[in-house]
Amino acid sequence: MTLEVKLTNKLTYKLRLTPQMRLSLNLLQMPLVKLKDYVKQQAEENPILDIEETGPASKLKENPEDLNSEGYEYNPAHIDYGSNEDDEEKQNYRESLITKPPSLTDHLLNQLHLITNSDNERKIGELIIGNINDDGYLISSLEEMAEIAKTNLALVEKVLSLIQTFDPIGIGARDLRECLLLQLKAKGEEEKFLPSSTFGRQSRQALAFQIIDRHLPFLEKKRYDYIARKLKASVSKVKESMKEIANLEPKPGRSFNTERAVALAIGSQTTALWPVRLIPDAMLKKLKHGYEVVFNNWELPQITLNKKYNEMIKQKDTPSDAKEYLKERLYAARSLIDAIERRKETIKKVIEDIVYTQKDFLNNGGTHFKPMTQDEIAKRIGKHKSTVCRAVTNKYLQTPYGIIELRKFFSSGVKQENGEFFSSKAIKSRITDLITRENKKKPLGDLEIVNQLKNDRISISRRTVAKYRNQLKILSSKSRRE
Repeated sequence: MTLEVKLTNKLTYKLRLTPQMRLSLNLLQMPLVKLKDYVKQQAEENPILDIEETGPASKLKENPEDLNSEGYEYNPAHIDYGSNEDDEEKQNYRESLITKPPSLTDHLLNQLHLITNSDNERKIGELIIGNINDDGYLISSLEEMAEIAKTNLALVEKVLSLIQTFDPIGIGARDLRECLLLQLKAKGEEEKFLPSSTFGRQSRQALAFQIIDRHLPFLEKKRYDYIARKLKASVSKVKESMKEIANLEPKPGRSFNTERAVALAIGSQTTALWPVRLIPDAMLKKLKHGYEVVFNNWELPQITLNKKYNEMIKQKDTPSDAKEYLKERLYAARSLIDAIERRKETIKKVIEDIVYTQKDFLNNGGTHFKPMTQDEIAKRIGKHKSTVCRAVTNKYLQTPYGIIELRKFFSSGVKQENGEFFSSKAIKSRITDLITRENKKKPLGDLEIVNQLKNDRISISRRTVAKYRNQLKILSSKSRRE
């Protein structure tokens, strides 16, 4: 058999993404903050696009239809809204959405500007505050910040020491040990933490200070005997000092949870860690018979088409090359507006389905969490699973329990003896509840937790309980015993 080369015709089918589809998919997976920056960038590059920066109040005033305060009813094929509230209640609710608590960064900057008169120290302080995460910890080295600020290390340390005196106490610490020590020092003078032969209130603080300073790793394991022996104190005094430690805040910035720090890198140069607002894509309002999903329409600037350039396209005296360019820009502008609208519709459908499925969790807490997967939602709303995945990535929902990432609403199910599935998150919540209410002198073992869960008709193995307990970072019964 001889080999030969020849031309043949072959018909094949291939799926190719159009530029409009690529744009829609790209915008769908963008978080709201990034989408806002993208829209501004496109407006700078495209003369046809006009954007108007308006505050939430004026946005609501100009487009009151963007927020409807109507009843939420779910139908697998249709979401229906029926109005049942007066105008005054609608206005009050809209105003409540506009109100935002002060961020941790703003709170610290206000204190910095009040105390510091030196421009150089103020700039270094702003850099340090920009590198404090949402828990209140400093997440960048002093050497790195000294290099960025082009100053000496001693001055950075001096400004950090000043910031560590700000409210909330413990802010700017580099680790848990330093955070707790800062809070103990703030309670009194330094002599309170010197060793004492008598065990009054002052020496109880002194003992707590020494425990944190020297033996913090042994607290987690509850090695009270070891700590008492090393510090030459009785076990009862060590446990008494634990009351001081229990009253300390391990995450001083947690009350300011609307911002989080992220690292930005440009090329090979690492920049400072600047705070980014955590903006919910939608909010939930509790109604008499369910929840209303209020989509966040006012964070994005208003997008319009420039009338002047639009008219130039229709004019006969416009040069052909200019007219061709404007037509191309007009097509790009309309594609952007359509893609943003499709993004909104897709995310809203996903959120409405999540709210309907998890309404028991929203009403009654974590033990009522339902098993739910992205594939199930995709089938119900008629979208591909990858579309749902993009729609929930880096998207947030304001709930009665705070701002929750949409991905957190999904969990696998554990099959029960009756064939039904129980959410793994609901089981974890139940395990946490059991351990919280246990007798600390006789903590529950994993097998005892299995038996307790059976009373709630939850059937899982001891190995699964141990796995969930480790994921929750809960110690074994032996380590939890007091």
